[in-house]
Amino acid sequence: MPALPAPRPPHALAAPCALALLLLAASSAQALGLSLGTPRADPQWVWIDARIQDPFEPRVAQSLDRGMPATLELHAELWRRRTGWFGRLEGSFDASIRVRYEVSNEVYRLERRGDPPLLVPSLDSLRAVLSRPLALPIARRAALRDGPRYYVVVTATLRPLTVEDAQEVEGWLSGEVEEKRQSGFGVVTALPRAVFDAVRNFAGFGDEKTRAFTDDFRRADVPGAAP
Repeated sequence: MPALPAPRPPHALAAPCALALLLLAASSAQALGLSLGTPRADPQWVWIDARIQDPFEPRVAQSLDRGMPATLELHAELWRRRTGWFGRLEGSFDASIRVRYEVSNEVYRLERRGDPPLLVPSLDSLRAVLSRPLALPIARRAALRDGPRYYVVVTATLRPLTVEDAQEVEGWLSGEVEEKRQSGFGVVTALPRAVFDAVRNFAGFGDEKTRAFTDDFRRADVPGAAP
């Protein structure tokens, strides 16, 4: 009778499994988070409050400290459910917050279209500001009707490095170098966007993305939406 294969020692399997669990736990603890408030309305708009959680994992924080910009993008949608058919998009809104560290002034700068720049002194202060509820107008109040059920979905994307950011840094570097010699980013920023994304992801600067949904609601459930 042929000999049975010897069983593997338990510790040989335990170590890789334990390592995998630790890595999974670490990635989960550092993942970009997002939570949503209850929809509300004013005389013109339906609003949703989005709250960002754990915006900067260590690699992004280190990148910011070195002066590399990062961009937080929010995309919000109001959907109306339809029986036996796909939902109908009733409204959407996009917001973008750009963050960078001003090395010379030792402050973090937040820029959002339509608002004056905000300067904060530390990474903890930056996290505190971004963790405040962000009010997003998702649709005209008139889009809500009596009867149908609605829900809101918000997607948050943190882009540690974009083509535009790399080009900006390249321009800054080339301006500081005598005779404006080509900086190290030149080869990268000349690549097609898809190839740039692949190189960026391989280098550890890939996007982080998360999504959150509200529960279904009706017009009567939205404070301020009644006619």
